[in-house]
Amino acid sequence: MGKELAASVLKTLEDHGFEAYFVGGCVRDWLLERPVHDIDICTNAHPGDVTRLFPDHVPTGLKHGTVSVRVNGQFFEVTTYRKEGKYEDYRRPSAVEFVEELSLDLERRDFTMNAMAMDLQGGLHDPFDGQGDLARRLVRAVGDPGERFREDALRLLRAVRFAAQLGFAIEPDTLDAMKETAPYLARIAVERVREELNKMLASAEPQIGCWLLCETRLFDYAPLVAGLFDKSVDDSWRLVHLPALTQRWALLMYAAGYETEAARQVCTGLRMSKRETESICTLVSLLGRIQPDWDSPVSFDWGPLLLKEGRETCEDLAHVIQACWWNHADPRLFSAMQSAYEAMPVKSLKELAITGRDLQVALQKKPGEWIWRTLDTLLEHTALHGLPNERDVLIEVARKEVARDEY
Repeated sequence: MGKELAASVLKTLEDHGFEAYFVGGCVRDWLLERPVHDIDICTNAHPGDVTRLFPDHVPTGLKHGTVSVRVNGQFFEVTTYRKEGKYEDYRRPSAVEFVEELSLDLERRDFTMNAMAMDLQGGLHDPFDGQGDLARRLVRAVGDPGERFREDALRLLRAVRFAAQLGFAIEPDTLDAMKETAPYLARIAVERVREELNKMLASAEPQIGCWLLCETRLFDYAPLVAGLFDKSVDDSWRLVHLPALTQRWALLMYAAGYETEAARQVCTGLRMSKRETESICTLVSLLGRIQPDWDSPVSFDWGPLLLKEGRETCEDLAHVIQACWWNHADPRLFSAMQSAYEAMPVKSLKELAITGRDLQVALQKKPGEWIWRTLDTLLEHTALHGLPNERDVLIEVARKEVARDEY
């Protein structure tokens, strides 16, 4: 559906005397028969022409020649052919110049596989042999690779990410240029770096990306991040067996020997969200306590973990442990956790037949931390050790617990 709608944009431009092509990642992914999420269009029409022809639009980046055109609720970025001026911040050009020739627009792009354009009839414009590099399974910079990376240092990580997503190698001259220009990555905003790392780790072959990060030394400016990949690379093949990104980060941390504090520093340095940080650090802490050996399954008691950490965290932990054991995975791991969960007669404080207020009234004591300590003890004994979940029984046990603490 998306391609048909986008084709209507090309047709409108052509009907009014302009050139128009599909360009970039969508062309690459069509040729690779991969899912296409965004369809970009390039044209010799200037932004004013595009806004005139498509009243339903958003002026996304007029000074850079980009207008987002909406067709039946879907947006397509339409960008005027352009050349780019000098890059002053290793990320964006200081100025752009609109041009009339498609070839000039394609030569400013990052990699040959992204420097292809396709017309309405499926004809391919491929001045840098991007199709050949797809067949050779190579990531190759357009033109002088060192110049491409100095223009926009984020391309260093994009090369790694594409290699991991597609299972490609990086062409030797491009790889050498990445090593030479690696220090420029330090100039890129942390949020952009994190986004590329997340895409790499979520890819089909993240171990390729991890190996390339070690090979190119892109993170020598951030020793904790560099150490994370250096120390975990031998076990990075396990990442693909994990369904969630936070699980993949946690496995890397564990494989690198990082404890909770180092993990938190990495998460903070990459400006991950509070929720992501806490999820990763919780898993790292639990892995540090359990210390699963690689490919050596053992049985352990899920009950206390389920009670303290909750089912969702334990499911995440089980996935990571199973990846640690992958060569000799334990098929009973998840069923053992499920059985432990179902065996608990109560699973949370709210299921206890008593509240903190009940304790305060029954024991005639002022509010304080003793209430939560006592409730936690009652929950553990009720969930795991057979204490009946009955109000009078719980009050009597609580009375003895409080007396013991006071004594």
